[in-house]
Amino acid sequence: MSTDVKVLYDAEKAQAYDRRVRDAIPGYEALHQLSCMVLAESSGGHGRVLVVGAGTGVECVALAQACPALHVVGVDPAGDMLAHAEQKVAEMGLNARVRLYPSKVSELPKFEPFDAATMLLVLHFLPDDGAKLGLLTDIAEHLKPGAPLVMADLFGPGWGDPWQGKLRMFWEHLQQSADIPAEDIERGFRHVDRNIHPVTEDRLADLLDQAGFEAPRPFFRALCFGGWMTRRKA
Repeated sequence: MSTDVKVLYDAEKAQAYDRRVRDAIPGYEALHQLSCMVLAESSGGHGRVLVVGAGTGVECVALAQACPALHVVGVDPAGDMLAHAEQKVAEMGLNARVRLYPSKVSELPKFEPFDAATMLLVLHFLPDDGAKLGLLTDIAEHLKPGAPLVMADLFGPGWGDPWQGKLRMFWEHLQQSADIPAEDIERGFRHVDRNIHPVTEDRLADLLDQAGFEAPRPFFRALCFGGWMTRRKA
């Protein structure tokens, strides 16, 4: 997550994040399950994987549990979130295979190139003013040629598009059906309008190409959220 996003997640918000995100994001559990499967199949389930935007550690733990031969390095500038991630990792007895760094990808030490990377629900926090491309380029520079990147984002042409507006309405109804209070739903959409910067699938493909990745292959769809797998160009 970007430095600006870091401010959004203080310690109190970090404690409630896991529950809230599962209720609010359509297909959240399926997205993580499928991401683990795609990563395992595309990487062979071994080596070292870079988790960009490790957050509270859900993804790091899931990957380490799904692939016993995999070593996970998670990065996130939000220290409060990583404190919860470290607790999860310790509780699951995964300290030997999961390492967490409170930093941006660009600030990572010069490790040996990674065998794979994941970036779930992170890129949409960055505006398309060079920031998205910069992060994708940073990730590519830390990967071996041919290494897979599994990613997911809120995407689309913007809420002014008629169908995208319908998807937003369906998303609101989904949250209502999960008994999320109306004020929380409204607050969440204000957050989306201020801090989320979706791009179309074509634009995402263009950014990936510029950063040194192959064309993305979709594996997940849920309303305005999507998941893709790509590889660093050889």
